[in-house]
Amino acid sequence: MEPITDVWELFPHQRAARAFTDRPISDDQLTRILEAATRAPSSQNGMPWRFIVIRDQAQKDALSPVYERCFEKVYGDNAPDRADGRQPWSEVPVLVAVLVEARNGRTSMMTGASVYPAVQNMMLAARALGIGSVLTTLWRLENAAIREILGVPEGWEIAAFVPLGYPSAPMGKNRRPPVADFVFHDHWPADGE
Repeated sequence: MEPITDVWELFPHQRAARAFTDRPISDDQLTRILEAATRAPSSQNGMPWRFIVIRDQAQKDALSPVYERCFEKVYGDNAPDRADGRQPWSEVPVLVAVLVEARNGRTSMMTGASVYPAVQNMMLAARALGIGSVLTTLWRLENAAIREILGVPEGWEIAAFVPLGYPSAPMGKNRRPPVADFVFHDHWPADGE
């Protein structure tokens, strides 16, 4: 996957990558990706995010079967086509756990509004460097086990995991219907409109 510097080319080339080569991501590249994440807008400039970067093989080996249990619970033998060739977390070059501060003891759509722009910045920065990523939340089915492995303290919630790596296959543009298929004007259309 080639790097992209034109933002208008970046958007249509942002795709979910689920299989990666073993080519390492350099510290400099990872720092650039995480710096992009921290530049995201957040409510009251609160920056309620933290990132746990997981490269250690033992940690990935501990997390991987937990994620696989979640995948099995949801899909069993009916995995979607997009899961073909996906890798277990133990084989992903870098996993980033994105955490959000649980204000007043809870998270909400409002805290999500601050943390998910950081996730998108991270993923776009990765793609700009030719690195693939995917936003994952399926692991939430085993949230307690994941928290224990990572040692996440009270007052913080894991908002997402983002696997990062160089894609193992070429990735072209994403396929999307025309924008008009998703947009309503002024109100939700009444039946028949």
